[in-house]
Amino acid sequence: MRPNPFLRDSALRNIVNLELAPDADVTTLTSMSTRTTASLLAIPYDPFALRSLVRVAYQREWPMLILGGGTNTIFAQNHFDGIVVQLPRKAFGQATAMPGRIVRVGAGMELSSLLQYVRRAGLMGLEFCTMIPGSVGGALAGNAGAGNWGLCDFVESALVMTRKGQVFEVPRGAFEFKYRYSELSDVIVLEADLRLEPLKDEVAAARRREFVSKKKNQPYKCHSSGCIFKNPRDPRTGQMVSAGKLIDEAGLKGYVLNDIMVSEGHANFIVNRGNGVGEDFLAMISLIQDMVHERTGIMLELEARIVGGPLESCVLR
Repeated sequence: MRPNPFLRDSALRNIVNLELAPDADVTTLTSMSTRTTASLLAIPYDPFALRSLVRVAYQREWPMLILGGGTNTIFAQNHFDGIVVQLPRKAFGQATAMPGRIVRVGAGMELSSLLQYVRRAGLMGLEFCTMIPGSVGGALAGNAGAGNWGLCDFVESALVMTRKGQVFEVPRGAFEFKYRYSELSDVIVLEADLRLEPLKDEVAAARRREFVSKKKNQPYKCHSSGCIFKNPRDPRTGQMVSAGKLIDEAGLKGYVLNDIMVSEGHANFIVNRGNGVGEDFLAMISLIQDMVHERTGIMLELEARIVGGPLESCVLR
């Protein structure tokens, strides 16, 4: 067997508190679960190990993926010739209540856990994150949200790391964000301060019920990566339109390509029925975009992050 090229590097092997797994099966690390291996899986157990890893990877020009919760990331090929990095919750997923209705939260905390912590801290404001899977870091990188809300709306500041391993604070107003986009995607988010509202139990409960109702048709119990496409703006009217509605009207709800299927419940979800591979997913993406564009003139833009292939969108180089 050919020696792993990354593990031949002593600078990488000598990083303290860094677990390395060569030729790792990373299929189950994403919610879409397309069959994939990675040349190396790296798990840093403190920020110093992460910074050392990032610096070595930058110096060597190694491709590197910060995976986060893996709920909005899809491996489009059966092998990723680079380093996949997981941030363990114990080191990167803690939350602390600060003065001034601020919650300081690590990038590795799951959104569902953050919602519970916020309520226990006597705060609210993030109810739109109800039933949104994934981690805080990934949610900030993509400004995840629902309706007119996104997580970046609540950021007072973020502590980030660059591709070179430099760490600095980004205050509110110093980075751009908009619907399902954030400049924080260009860096590695370590933690963020979120300013929230005082808790009003009845108001918070009503908001949660509203978002649960809106998401009742979404296939969260299946292998999927949430909404695949951003809701586009209709060039004729200037109004936002539902990507799922456009896909449904193109006759694609329930369409199957090998083991990849357009969800029958919500057409903006693509489901892996068990043995789906990345090539089939890319083919389904292209089919949906072509048919919607032919019918409406609208080119759907990806919301999901793609690793590998011509649509690759999230690998640090």
